[in-house]
Amino acid sequence: MVELLTSGALSNRMLLLIFATFFSIFPVIIFLTGTLLEKRHQNRTNFYDGEVKGEIIEVLNSKKNAMFATYPIYQYEVNKHKYIVRPNFFIFDSSLDKKYHDSENVTCIKYLKKHGKNTRTKYKVGESIIIKYDIDNPKNHEILNDKDKKFAYKSSKIVAIFLMFFPLILFIASFFVKGQAVFTTTN
Repeated sequence: MVELLTSGALSNRMLLLIFATFFSIFPVIIFLTGTLLEKRHQNRTNFYDGEVKGEIIEVLNSKKNAMFATYPIYQYEVNKHKYIVRPNFFIFDSSLDKKYHDSENVTCIKYLKKHGKNTRTKYKVGESIIIKYDIDNPKNHEILNDKDKKFAYKSSKIVAIFLMFFPLILFIASFFVKGQAVFTTTN
């Protein structure tokens, strides 16, 4: 590449087109990743046979995080057995274990990562949700039309679109730049 630049074989126009191509790779990858994750989530919810109404029973505020993350705790009931889904905190887990624990008719399910790929949940306490679950193992479940995941997928697509502006500007600018060489031996 350096030899091409110093020999004068690459023009300004060609250099701008190379940069536009290089910088357009990242937004395309971000866009495709968001789209594929969204399709995977839709396919996963289609896999589950059972459907039941659930409810957000609490939204935890984490003051440890710089952005004050919020985590939803929700419950749903299948065959008179209640399932409570809550975040798994390594440090403050004992207080949640006292409040939400397994019993004869209650099973607690912990999720390890951020719910819906977001640090700030869009759910409010008392909000009704629809849960799709596996009939053979009701612990395996997904929230149907999950607000948090939809927000994450849409925001990744928006970020990718905004990142495409820079390569687009370089591509358009290449039409207005003269075709002379950038570096020649006489420079």
